[in-house]
Amino acid sequence: MGSAIPRGGLAEIVRDALARTGVPGAAAGLLVDREIELAAAGEVALGSGEAVGVETPFRIASVTKWFTASLATLCLDPDAPLAGSSARRLLSHTADWRPESSEPLPEVARGLWSYSNAGYRTVGAACAEACGVEYSSAVGARLLAPLGMAATGFEQPARRARGHVQEGESGHRVVPDDVYREERRPAGGLWSTVGDLLRFAAHQLGEPGPLAMEHREALREPRARALGASYALGCWTRDLSGGRACLDHEGSVGGFQSLLMLLPDDGAALAVLTNSWRGSGLVRRVVQDLGLTPGETVAAAGGEPEEGRFALDDAEATVTRSGGGWRVAEAELDPVAQVRIERPPYPVERLGGGAYGIGGGLLMSHRVDFPRPGVARVGWVALPRSGA
Repeated sequence: MGSAIPRGGLAEIVRDALARTGVPGAAAGLLVDREIELAAAGEVALGSGEAVGVETPFRIASVTKWFTASLATLCLDPDAPLAGSSARRLLSHTADWRPESSEPLPEVARGLWSYSNAGYRTVGAACAEACGVEYSSAVGARLLAPLGMAATGFEQPARRARGHVQEGESGHRVVPDDVYREERRPAGGLWSTVGDLLRFAAHQLGEPGPLAMEHREALREPRARALGASYALGCWTRDLSGGRACLDHEGSVGGFQSLLMLLPDDGAALAVLTNSWRGSGLVRRVVQDLGLTPGETVAAAGGEPEEGRFALDDAEATVTRSGGGWRVAEAELDPVAQVRIERPPYPVERLGGGAYGIGGGLLMSHRVDFPRPGVARVGWVALPRSGA
């Protein structure tokens, strides 16, 4: 039976989403039944006059974690002791580490799923030691080269999209070039194109490559529940409407937003890359226009929203009542570009499974939950109430 995902209209979907969101540029790729459709629109940088093409590299940010987890399945024992934890716990964000360091979460947040770039950096360093080369070289030799991903790598491409953050109420400004140091790369350092990401996706769906079936199965086994879904190793796992399985991961850094989504039941994959802090809105429109709407959320422990300010290190969120509902405002410091990203208050509604968010939106970046009193999980991080 063929996939129910519509084909032939991706270019129009991307152009419409670009016009509606004001994102400077975007590229998307759709793989269905081994057939590939690519589309691109907009500019690599506002005012540059250089059009985004399907071959334009974008930062894929935390989608890199899927590659790091894949590499780890090839060269590490996932349950062997590692930095007081294990690779499996670090890759599933269940090691009680803070976002950017191995320091423990505050007591009130321990035992909860909480996103940690530091955990992936530690696993990447262990992979480098096991392979006898730098992490970047190990990824290139063990994953990128075997899959023919010639347009993917950690060095900044000469002709690339440029990241944009907010300027004023609705405008954009280009983010200065940033550098992902080698030690940070396992958490989010890759540049890639939509075509190359579909090569990686096709292998994860079963096409030949370096990972054996047991490696791919280990990557997608759920490890923890959070935000209305489950996290495995390097990717989320959830169901779409109709019960179709979905694996996905987003990326956000330095004015780039990205998504890689796999649908094993359909033999399909979707990659969307944008060069804007507002890119998640464009991605959401593409996802919804393709009919990839979320199904029932995974039941998880969680309570009603709490009003107040929640903060940890360089991230904070404020939760307020708004009529009969709730609004959430977020702010964080981009750890690579050192740019402060502020998201004005947005409304959230109950989505089920203890999660709150923008109704109909699949992407988790705008979902929150309250897993225990005094903790709001926003931006994938368990934030204690300020002062807790």
